[in-house]
Amino acid sequence: MREKKLGTAGGYKRVQKSALRRYLVPYELFEPNWRLWTFIAILVVGAWAVVTFPVNEFSGYIDPFYSPTILILPLPGAFRLTCYAYRKDYHRHLFHHPLGCQARSREESEKRKYTGERNAIFQLENLHRYFLYAGLAILPFFFYDVYHSMTFSGGFVLRLGTLVLLANALTLTAWALSCHALRHLIGGNIDCYSCVAAGRVRKSLFNFQSWWNSHHESLAWISLLTFFFTDLYLRGLSAGLNLDFTFLSIH
Repeated sequence: MREKKLGTAGGYKRVQKSALRRYLVPYELFEPNWRLWTFIAILVVGAWAVVTFPVNEFSGYIDPFYSPTILILPLPGAFRLTCYAYRKDYHRHLFHHPLGCQARSREESEKRKYTGERNAIFQLENLHRYFLYAGLAILPFFFYDVYHSMTFSGGFVLRLGTLVLLANALTLTAWALSCHALRHLIGGNIDCYSCVAAGRVRKSLFNFQSWWNSHHESLAWISLLTFFFTDLYLRGLSAGLNLDFTFLSIH
């Protein structure tokens, strides 16, 4: 009986260690998943290119990657990466976690069971609500870039590049303000609006943001595409391509 108990205790400890390893390092990261590793390779190459080939300010234009995103790139990057809209997409399409809540298995093989987001790395996604503050903090810089592009020469000039920068600033703002975490801060954490100060106003604001939030996924992708388009557009201008023209100039 004693040997059996020792064997059982040893087996229990091995199970504990195995469970701890699975918790700390999700095995999804070590599976032969070409989608995941292609995605990671693109992120690494992209980050390297942004740092290695910067676009300096020219003609009043400042590339959004360097205003001031390049200084705090991990924070807005983490804000976007942990966004609920992106989490749904990469968990489903990179890891092939179930495409619906009722689907218990993953598509490639029945042996690859759905583990949820209970692992330590995946639980870091819950920091999204804190990364929100970094995302909101950098928004004024993008609008300043719009202003700077119009007044850099001492007068006033409105060009196509200014409108591109403005579109980028607006789509980023629309996406950030439609965030689920912001919805919680505005009113999602309130159980009784009539029991708090300015409850009616907060309820109206919450309802409006809830409508806005229903478009969050679309805004997430639109803002991402606009951001990269703005970067490529300004890189084209800095390379000498004739892509810009002036609508109005006052000196």
